[in-house]
Amino acid sequence: MLSNQDLSLSLIVILTVTTVGQAAPPISRVVNGTDSSVLKYPFVVSLRSYDGSHSCGGSIISKHFVMTAAHCTNGRPADTLSIQFGVTNISAMGPNVVGIKKIIQHEEFDPTRQNANDISLLMVEEPFEFDGVSVAPVELPALASAVPQSDAGVEGVLIGWGLNDTYGSVQDTLQEVSLKIYSDEECSSRHNGQTDPKYHICGGVDEGGKGQCSGDSGGPLIYNGQQVGIVSWSMKPCTVAPYPGVYCKVSQYVEWIKSNQAISA
Repeated sequence: MLSNQDLSLSLIVILTVTTVGQAAPPISRVVNGTDSSVLKYPFVVSLRSYDGSHSCGGSIISKHFVMTAAHCTNGRPADTLSIQFGVTNISAMGPNVVGIKKIIQHEEFDPTRQNANDISLLMVEEPFEFDGVSVAPVELPALASAVPQSDAGVEGVLIGWGLNDTYGSVQDTLQEVSLKIYSDEECSSRHNGQTDPKYHICGGVDEGGKGQCSGDSGGPLIYNGQQVGIVSWSMKPCTVAPYPGVYCKVSQYVEWIKSNQAISA
């Protein structure tokens, strides 16, 4: 998570996604967050590259599936990835690592349309054993449900191990940060019409300096105990005002999530 002192008017803003690890997908971390714990968020996982390095975040949604961003899986074979779960501090040496049996990437994922349909499901090789303490599924919103739309926005929480600033490093300890979830109208306005409320939701702070960065991609945005967003993309440098981070809007994909789990079960 980043600080405002690192930002200046001379910085050039460029669009990028927020992933870590492999050259293919870019990285993201929580900027200006605080240490958190898997005991508080037992659904959060680390998506790892072939060498065990953190690449993206994700969320357990059932005993057999993890949800992440499509740009985290695009072009990457399942046997080159793994999931570390049930830990606050990630490590290439483990513990709690499970392989990925199958990747179900949204068939209409489109990076040329601001990462439209940026969602993938990962079927794990061995089912998770839920203990209700450090391993448990996240609650999903109802189909097509809307985060309350207001000028003031509502408070959500971003969770992840991403970079602490644009040129920083992946965090070993899970981080969390409270963010404003913007109305669809303000989300679009702040990004000059580049977001689409059908696919996107925005989270950040008006003044910048808090939010997602590389390595946070695929991770969860939580509102009212439910995962409403999947980290998708942001402007660089990380957390630069007035551009909040952009997330895949989970409520639009609830039926897709359920049907693809059933087909693959």
